[in-house]
Amino acid sequence: MIRNHRFMLSTVGVAMLATAAMAQTSAPTPPSSAPAAPAATQSSASSPAETNLAGQGKWRTSKLIGVDVYGPDDKKVGDVTEVIVDKTGKVEMVTIGVGGFLGIGSKDVAIPFDQVTWSDQPIAPPAPAPAPASSGSAGGAGGGMASPPAAAAAPKAPAMYPDHGKITLTKDQLKSAPSVTYSGT
Repeated sequence: MIRNHRFMLSTVGVAMLATAAMAQTSAPTPPSSAPAAPAATQSSASSPAETNLAGQGKWRTSKLIGVDVYGPDDKKVGDVTEVIVDKTGKVEMVTIGVGGFLGIGSKDVAIPFDQVTWSDQPIAPPAPAPAPASSGSAGGAGGGMASPPAAAAAPKAPAMYPDHGKITLTKDQLKSAPSVTYSGT
């Protein structure tokens, strides 16, 4: 009986190794009459077999994890903890971790992906409050002068993930929303 189990386990192991070896073989090269990949998708530093996806509107889901999410008042409400896809690969939801401190007491809330507005540019810091005008001064140095406008954030290079997401729910609304559970984990 034990001998049969060992035989079955070794057969499964050999099959797994063979599958891994077949998966590592390279795909056949296309015939010379096949059109070449567009130059825009290849980086000059890349080999012809590589495709650079940066700047093509594609995101790595692994890089979405941890992206900050802001509410309607431009205050951070949480960050992305999971990306949920359906069985066809379409992204349906993201979960946002809210509440807690250092991960203790926090919960995940599911938000439909199409209800998040993603942005590549950082949220602009709030404008500084104007300096109070001094009344009765004789025009001393800098008295009543407006400060120069803050420099606009320079656009960043194309990334494989957004800078942040924005939703219409506040942090308090997310805290009162039902938490996501994952059965079987």
